[in-house]
Amino acid sequence: MEKRRGERLAMTTRKDDMIKNMEYIDGITIIDTSGTILFSVKFNPAFNPEVFDNNILGKKLNEVFTNINEETSTLIKSMKFGIPIYKKRQAIVSVTEDTIYTTNISVPIKSNGRVIGAIELSKDVTDYKKESNDIIEMNFHNLDHKLLKEHFGPDKARYTLDDIISEDSKIKELKSFIEKIANSTSPVFIYGETGTGKELFAHAIHNAGVRKDGPFITQNCAAIPENLLESILFGTTRGSFTGACDNIGLFEIAEGGSIFLDEINSMPVNLQSKLLRVLQDGFVRRLGDKKERKINTRIITAANMNPKECVSKGLLRKDIYYRLCALTIHIPPLRERMRDIPILLNFLINKYNKLLNKNIKGVSKEVFELITKYSWPGNVRELEHLIEYAVNKLDQEEDIIDIHNIAEKINEIMGIEEIESSEDVAPLKDIIESIERTMIGKAIRKTGGNVSQAAELLQIPRQTLQKKINKYNLISK
Repeated sequence: MEKRRGERLAMTTRKDDMIKNMEYIDGITIIDTSGTILFSVKFNPAFNPEVFDNNILGKKLNEVFTNINEETSTLIKSMKFGIPIYKKRQAIVSVTEDTIYTTNISVPIKSNGRVIGAIELSKDVTDYKKESNDIIEMNFHNLDHKLLKEHFGPDKARYTLDDIISEDSKIKELKSFIEKIANSTSPVFIYGETGTGKELFAHAIHNAGVRKDGPFITQNCAAIPENLLESILFGTTRGSFTGACDNIGLFEIAEGGSIFLDEINSMPVNLQSKLLRVLQDGFVRRLGDKKERKINTRIITAANMNPKECVSKGLLRKDIYYRLCALTIHIPPLRERMRDIPILLNFLINKYNKLLNKNIKGVSKEVFELITKYSWPGNVRELEHLIEYAVNKLDQEEDIIDIHNIAEKINEIMGIEEIESSEDVAPLKDIIESIERTMIGKAIRKTGGNVSQAAELLQIPRQTLQKKINKYNLISK
């Protein structure tokens, strides 16, 4: 243990020294995962102009620099391992057989949690080429994998059960349920409408159990194409496709922790069959590889609809449904727990007070009544959207969110045709009646005039709805 600590301290010290010694940069180079040069600029005219001509754009690194390959390139290694690579002295030989020496810092470029390229900052040190070739670079062949994860820090879950704020009995029951299942290895399926906080619950599950010190890896299955999703989840081997190299997949990166697959109902059905193998036996096989690797990773998935509905619509294989849904969590929409509005308002106002350096104390009675009458189809996310807008809009000296502060946003999110500005404020009663009339009209149209079904959509008694239909002269069957 002391030896590892010493190694980590030495690596950190050497990297810090390297950054200090670099002082400035002479050039920037950006490549994609295939090794193609996308951007290159050299600020130092001392750099050989034939080597760094603009014609190198669109070419492979090894086409331009004859001594560069997957083993010697800091750019490629930074993408391969998803970490910064530092090299104090590197020889670069061009196709014109000119040689220069550079100090490099190569850093992976990530989008939505996946590496899409790398950027390198370089300094010309050709005049000092007789100095020792002191390399500040990881020996990836000998470096302990656990040490690598500890040093560079895996993704961590940010939220705990304490971050799930609610006075609702159903949410409290879910929190108790999470405490019971936190140490289990069984998969968990979380479902609920958009904006209910599915990822928040996934974080909390991870942090409540024995895996909390392990990595927490997230991937939205709808965010990227099928072929990329497969290679990201399971990894790749060199030669499995053009430009492919040995890359570790997210399941392996999540070793000892959890992986959260959001919008699992968007994962292509044929790819689900490969996921089934992981769920059944705990083995993954990288793309193009013959070898299977045993993993110890808890799988948490989420969808915006009931898993049985996912199966009936052909979005989820029936066999994988039985594996993914060993444990299920349904997050109720905000409209079914309206008593949470006050506590959520308080939390969100405090949050954006800190972020925006404001001192908002609360909302007016009119705003509160308006908020509690709305059904919030976008759930907590939509409520947060409104509060963020309001806190941004208030002047520094204002401390109460009033109706005139949010009239424009209320108009936008609630679908009301017109709410007057502060110069010509409409009576609150008229505003609320306008909302009721609009929502009831939509419900009646959606259900073809069926009052009972419309009442279910609006979450009010049938008798109450019938009275309001008569009050607003709305026609129903």
